[in-house]
Amino acid sequence: MLYSKPLLEISILFVSFRKKPISGVFRPQAYIKGVKNYSSNIRLDQFKQEIGYGDQIVMPAVIEAPVGFGKNLKTGTLLTIKDGLDEVGKAIVLEIFEE
Repeated sequence: MLYSKPLLEISILFVSFRKKPISGVFRPQAYIKGVKNYSSNIRLDQFKQEIGYGDQIVMPAVIEAPVGFGKNLKTGTLLTIKDGLDEVGKAIVLEIFEE
């Protein structure tokens, strides 16, 4: 499915590899293997608890400009989450909320 809206709400299972805890609003880049030369910002809102190294958490997220992912973005897709050049986690798309 192609997404033309500027923001796409999804639910993900996030596994953190970041040494510093994540809290508040975190906006790293999301990559999908097989989609060359395209990444998108993903907004992770984490206010209730910090996410530490090795933690697994189901959480909502917002992908900005998902149109470049094309048909590769679907339920079960593995996202690589990077902050600059550092890989800070992996995420599996559990649900896509379309309006």
